[in-house]
Amino acid sequence: MFLSLLLSMMTAFSFNGHACTKKLDEANVQLCGKEDGDWVRHFMLHVGKETYAFPEWEHVNDPKAIPQLYSIDVTDDGKEDVVVFLVKARGNGTYKNEVHVFTHSQSGMEEVIVEDPRTIVLKSVKMKETDEGTELVIDHVHALIPYNRQGERGIKVTFDRFVKYAIDKQKLKAVLLLERKKGEYIGSLIVTYEYKDGLFQGTHIDFIRH
Repeated sequence: MFLSLLLSMMTAFSFNGHACTKKLDEANVQLCGKEDGDWVRHFMLHVGKETYAFPEWEHVNDPKAIPQLYSIDVTDDGKEDVVVFLVKARGNGTYKNEVHVFTHSQSGMEEVIVEDPRTIVLKSVKMKETDEGTELVIDHVHALIPYNRQGERGIKVTFDRFVKYAIDKQKLKAVLLLERKKGEYIGSLIVTYEYKDGLFQGTHIDFIRH
């Protein structure tokens, strides 16, 4: 399941000094940005005849991590939305990206707020130490992560170094890897989003033990 959430890379090429993703011809959508040292900045999103500028966006300047662009109905309203994924950190066991979702409106493209999956997990997942290991409680489902060795009790379990947004079966999801210590991942928390009350809210959390 985790592998099914990994998104395919998109081809990049140069256009008027900008690095651009492959154009989504049917939707007439394209994303371009300028290389600026270790980063790609000064993004422009072309949708039809309109161009939207996002000078505050940043993406790592890495040929193995090209920005990703989709035209897909993730709001479940019968109309295709524009979804952009930008990578903020990558390498040495760390991966963080961010997502931007745009819907079509009478005044043009409008960005939709997406709840931070870390906040969703902190509100929904309970962790407690037991004699056997760390117990996770997710929607009344209990999962035990046993200790590796005697005397290990009290080691903090974190999910700060791997946060990946993705699209799976037209659903927006976020994958957070649980880490017992640096480089020791013990499970995945997968947050599934629904578009409700004008924003994307986390409605379900799955846990997959590694």
